Amino acid sequence: IYREVKMFNFHSAYLEVNLDAVAANVRVLKKLVGNKTRIMAVVKANAYGHGAVEVSRVVLENGATHLAVATLEEAVELREKAQIKAPILVLGVSTQDDLEAFIHYNLTIAIGDLEIAKQLSHLAKKYEKKAKIHINIDTGMARLGIVAREAKDKIKKIVSLPGIYVEVIFTHFSSACEEDKTPTYLQFKKYREIIDKLEKEGIYIPIHHVADSATLLDLPSMHLDMVRPGIAIYGAYPSESIKNKAKLEPVSQLKTRIISLRKIPAGSKVGYGGTYRTKRETTVATIPIGYADGYSRKMSNRGEVIIKGKRAPVIGRICMDHCMIDVTDIPGVKLGDEVVMWGKQGTEYITLSEIAKKAETIVYEIVPLVDKRRVTHIFLQKGKIIKTATTLPSHPVYL
Repeated sequence: IYREVKMFNFHSAYLEVNLDAVAANVRVLKKLVGNKTRIMAVVKANAYGHGAVEVSRVVLENGATHLAVATLEEAVELREKAQIKAPILVLGVSTQDDLEAFIHYNLTIAIGDLEIAKQLSHLAKKYEKKAKIHINIDTGMARLGIVAREAKDKIKKIVSLPGIYVEVIFTHFSSACEEDKTPTYLQFKKYREIIDKLEKEGIYIPIHHVADSATLLDLPSMHLDMVRPGIAIYGAYPSESIKNKAKLEPVSQLKTRIISLRKIPAGSKVGYGGTYRTKRETTVATIPIGYADGYSRKMSNRGEVIIKGKRAPVIGRICMDHCMIDVTDIPGVKLGDEVVMWGKQGTEYITLSEIAKKAETIVYEIVPLVDKRRVTHIFLQKGKIIKTATTLPSHPVYL
């Protein structure tokens, strides 16, 4: 007998987000960096798939002072929907058409282009406001930012522009999560050289930041004035080599329910292409989650889930909306039983790192792939559901 609760989409897959774990992780990171170093929490890509509005409120309540997002749209959502007043940095490239919105919403822009800075200066004068910017230096990532060899001259010009306040100079490391720190030390050296050249000419930029999650956890000498953790906030580690640097709490659990059970004879093929053949009479459970929901097709015939506190293998190819599980060795399985795709049930625990390894990807990709249009997000605090979110029509599900 299951209790019917109001909410959830008919698809019946749901991502539990533990906001208490988010709070605990921010406090752990704050303790690591100390009171002199500020925390800019990276909540881009819907807080790495966890819910930007909900996560942003919690990180700011527990030690973060700034937020960082990837796009103007993400920043506006936090200003309008969440009514967040804290400083928000937009890390992505912005166009001339975006710039008025930065001034209107009091957003900070990451600048890696002199022409954009000039256009922003013009608008700042027009509206009689100061536009706050963080200058991005490309010291070896080759993605965004002012190329290091041009940085000093271009920064001098940007600093002289009317209506512009250069609050920060920062860079982004390409290999901080690797065991070999040589590339990171070389990038940091380039960064420091640029700052030294500027200061010799009397240009002092108040805040310096370089530290992502890996750098924060592994290279305390690079904490500087501000750090910008992302994945660590969500209870995952940038790499296995950094795993023991702090005790972080996993934030999310992806769950669903068994919707079909059947016994099939030995020698039966399972799923598209018949890539799995049973070696014995097998009890197959079908669950309503597939690659369209964000559970990677690469988990076909290699993933595991947890049912009744025991692991069970994924058999056959992952479908768009479903996948099949061998539950032959788990007694008492029935329709409606909870299935944990990652997270904990009983004493068993499937980590994001395990999922990433089997899916041949990185831990950063796993949760953002979960489709919020199909998978209900359930936000928990103090063990209670405080909010649910989906973009599909609500429909009862049995829990």
